[in-house]
Amino acid sequence: MIAMNGPELTLTARTDAGAKFVSRCEEHADDFRTRADQHDREASFPHENFAAMRESGVLAAVVPAELGGLGITSIEDMVTGMSRIAGGDASTAIALSMHFGPSWSISRARRQPEADPAATDAYLRLIAEGQLVLCGAGTEAGTHTRFPLSELTRTEQGWRLNGNKIFATLSPAATAFHVFCRTRRTDGSWAGARVWLARDTPGLEIVENWDAMGMRASGSHGLCMRDCPVPDELVSVRGDWGDWSSAELVHSAAGNLTLLSTYLGIAEEARDQIRRSLIKRRKAPSDRLLADRHAIQTLFARIEARLLVCRSVLQRVSRLWDDYLDTHTDTDASLADAHELMAEYQCAKAIVEQNAIGAVDIALTASGGSGYLSANPLSRLYRDVRAGPFMQPFSPVELYEYVGKVRLDREPVVDL
Repeated sequence: MIAMNGPELTLTARTDAGAKFVSRCEEHADDFRTRADQHDREASFPHENFAAMRESGVLAAVVPAELGGLGITSIEDMVTGMSRIAGGDASTAIALSMHFGPSWSISRARRQPEADPAATDAYLRLIAEGQLVLCGAGTEAGTHTRFPLSELTRTEQGWRLNGNKIFATLSPAATAFHVFCRTRRTDGSWAGARVWLARDTPGLEIVENWDAMGMRASGSHGLCMRDCPVPDELVSVRGDWGDWSSAELVHSAAGNLTLLSTYLGIAEEARDQIRRSLIKRRKAPSDRLLADRHAIQTLFARIEARLLVCRSVLQRVSRLWDDYLDTHTDTDASLADAHELMAEYQCAKAIVEQNAIGAVDIALTASGGSGYLSANPLSRLYRDVRAGPFMQPFSPVELYEYVGKVRLDREPVVDL
């Protein structure tokens, strides 16, 4: 991150607790950056990064302070810290976001008026102690996350779960998985369901098949579930299969904002990388610094303009969510209002991802070809930033359809 002596131009924390969190994230990023390229080349999971974040308390950022965490409740604080982590290692950042999402949801549930702390505090203490690392497992090949095909079946002993998941980011370090699935009702219809599976659940296998263009160190492996036993207390049967509830819309968008800020962090790191190069390298035969060339100055200014768009949109939407969450419970939001908020997040997702990709692409252009070499960190950043649009919900194929339907008062179900 470029050091500023004047006005602060980066995202900043909103609270005192957030400022401590962001400071720790910046320290981690400096460390993670030293081995990000090696993990990328080897496609190896950065276990040491998660050990460091466990030790510093970053993994427990959203756990209430009285239970041993940092007490972060602001989405803007989480977004800011995540952008810093991503500057050091984007794979670590998206893996961390998979833990933050369900951790934040548990902490948010504890703050609801009707909450029973006994139902949440044991889990939050385990997170604070570093014993519980959570991984959301929603994605399956050939279907939308709202329509999982993994099947939960009632038995005399409890439940059995069968299915296959892809893109289970953080799976090498996770101790528990939050699995999206479905279950058949007595009338033959399908209901949506969620299941918690401990890592050592019989029948659960992590299939180490992650081999992608970018985010190579994220551990986004597959999960294979064969007759996994699940007790009643770890099962939540929801509404109709494929339907959203207002609470799920709120939690999904709020959690995914931290993932979205990863792409701002990547773009800011690319800007910093190319800036250091431009103010040192010279161009023959004039021997002028690259930074003194008008064409290069124009390219760099275009990067800065795209970063401003990303920061402005992320800050605005994060504050929108913070204001909403501070004044509403999970049960008093209408489904229509929740869809409006989700649509706003989806617009932010499109804008931030497109501008982050554009900024890194311009940085690669300004590198004059050196950034295309695998030894240059720009090549990793270029591959990593392209992962953003594929993250659910929604893909670029579905995003604009969803937003259009919400804002035109149509049923917000994307083309199946």
